[in-house]
Amino acid sequence: MRGKIVNLCIGLMNILFGVLIIAYTSIVPQDKTLMTVQENSVVSYITLGIYAVMFSIVVINIIQSYHHRTDTSFNTAYIVGAFIISFLFIKEPIIAAMSILPGIIILFKSLKENLVEINSMTSISVSIVLMVAIVILGILSINYAAIGESIKDRENKNELAYRSDYFKYITELDEEVYGIPYINVKKDGKYGYINTKGECMIDFLYDYASPFIKITAYDKTFYIAFVCKDGSTTVILKNGRTVLSYRTESSDENYDAKIKELENIYTNILGQTEKLTYEVPNITDNIKTAPAYVEASSEYSFKYDYNEEYDLIVTQSNMGLGDTYEFAKKENPEVRLRLDTTNLDYDSKNLYLFSNGYIPFYELSRRTQGWYTDYGKKYPMTGRAQILDFYGENRVLLKNYNDKTLYFTDLEGNKLSELYKDIYVCNDGRYIVQDEENAFKVIDDSYNLVFDQKYAAINPRFVSQGLYLVMESSKGIKENDYGFAMPTWKLLNYNGETIFEGIEQIYDLTYKIPDDNKEDEVNYMIFENELKDLDYRFVGDKFYIEY
Repeated sequence: MRGKIVNLCIGLMNILFGVLIIAYTSIVPQDKTLMTVQENSVVSYITLGIYAVMFSIVVINIIQSYHHRTDTSFNTAYIVGAFIISFLFIKEPIIAAMSILPGIIILFKSLKENLVEINSMTSISVSIVLMVAIVILGILSINYAAIGESIKDRENKNELAYRSDYFKYITELDEEVYGIPYINVKKDGKYGYINTKGECMIDFLYDYASPFIKITAYDKTFYIAFVCKDGSTTVILKNGRTVLSYRTESSDENYDAKIKELENIYTNILGQTEKLTYEVPNITDNIKTAPAYVEASSEYSFKYDYNEEYDLIVTQSNMGLGDTYEFAKKENPEVRLRLDTTNLDYDSKNLYLFSNGYIPFYELSRRTQGWYTDYGKKYPMTGRAQILDFYGENRVLLKNYNDKTLYFTDLEGNKLSELYKDIYVCNDGRYIVQDEENAFKVIDDSYNLVFDQKYAAINPRFVSQGLYLVMESSKGIKENDYGFAMPTWKLLNYNGETIFEGIEQIYDLTYKIPDDNKEDEVNYMIFENELKDLDYRFVGDKFYIEY
């Protein structure tokens, strides 16, 4: 195996393998979540082929290094080549691509040296076979997407295509029977649908099931979802009727891709132009607003319909002098009252208010915040605190930025509640709070526990339906092959009674355990914080982002 042609072939083989790795890593996505199921299948075969070729080349390079053990240059080149290529095993393809360098050394030394040993035809044949395999793998890598699309098209021949007039000939479903929300739930590895009482509405038969979303067609309203089983995706109505079907394009465990697939069906297949809305709304604030008038004026920037007596006018300065704010009488717009402050919370669509209708103002350079009454009287408050909202006639929810705690006070500043780390305001006089010991609980207007038990997390996603999604422990949560966490939830009704448990995934709630930090403990802490975040916003939050 010391012959000239043998070494030339093996040197060229190392170079071609390096080129293959460059092509593979630059063309084929290394994140499998970016590919369809069909593309992933193609790439998995390509990857197996690359590993098989790699193993063969490593063995050949080791054998060659032994045969050239007395020749320092050849011996070093073959050892380095075998060592570099083996980096594929530890997922360092860029280093593996550097096998080009020892390949070039072997090639040039073979051309330069007068090697008189007899060439091994077996070695030459094996090298040629491996080079042909490398070329084929390179071609497959370049065309993996086209091959995946071809497989998908062939598989879809037996599926039910969507007809554009499908909804023209069917009637809307009975509201009394199908009007309540269906919630997609994963339990014991299978998906099905339950209602807000925890009753099974569609059996747990599926590998994935999406939330139901609202569509309109031919002046009729329907709710559709898609379910996946045995590699096929079926778009269904609540009564189980099939709208269309196709071969599944994304992994059933890749939740982000599934939601994107649902969005694609909604927009590009069903032709919906409105913003996609889930059957159960995701409520993240209860901020009161005053809408902006549509008509434009050169006199001011925005005008808002504040109350029955006054409009509020905002005039933005082109000289960087700050905004001016004025009350204008609706009956006589020339009668105005200037509000002496630097910032109100507004945009082109709305002026944002406290729930009692007062207008919050922000002068953070002076550490001052407060409110204007509906007749323009100013009430300032000084300190590193944010008035979050008013509740009832004399209760205020504050956030103290010295220790990042929240609590209720009266109008004189006397504390009425214990300290909380986070809060979600329900619309029924209840609050989900995280206490100072990081436990989550539901309290009422008197700050008493509504349920006896506290939890590791309470998700407010279904509060609008009178339901509480709770978790008893957030420790030791595993992740699936796509990095999505697999927590265990249970669903409580309004009285705190468990109506469904053992929930592995529900509705549109997905969480990932990050991998961008070196310490696993740090990654898990970031994940836990996201998992427990109540995600509730208050008026004026934008002024306190870096406070």
